[in-house]
Amino acid sequence: MRGFAFLLSGALLGCFGSPDAPPKPIVTEGCLADCAYEPARRLVSLYCADCHAQAGNNESHDDAWGHAIRLDTYAEWIKGSKKLLERLDPAVAAVQDPPVDPMPTPGFRYQPGPAERDTLLAWLKRGSPNTAGGFADSIPAP
Repeated sequence: MRGFAFLLSGALLGCFGSPDAPPKPIVTEGCLADCAYEPARRLVSLYCADCHAQAGNNESHDDAWGHAIRLDTYAEWIKGSKKLLERLDPAVAAVQDPPVDPMPTPGFRYQPGPAERDTLLAWLKRGSPNTAGGFADSIPAP
């Protein structure tokens, strides 16, 4: 019986991995796929796609699209921009009534650094122009 328990525990570790294993990398690509501003596309794919893209890794959100902000396309980003401004800045999220968790949520293993968060917030505050430089007067990407 002890041998069976050992084999079973090995099989479970093979399926689910060790709790000490490195985090599963985000494999989702294509968030903001039609966005010309590469820094935003890269940051949203890295920090948001796991939960906010249809092809994300987070199976628990499969049926949550009725209330979750989708970020597969630039149009969805613009549609959710007011909520994104409230959630991407931890200081703003804390003073909402009722307070909301900043995004990504504090428990999510991948967290943007201050400069990365500032890049997205600055772009949002400029109206998220869909240009190569992220500014309204930039030359649009082909």
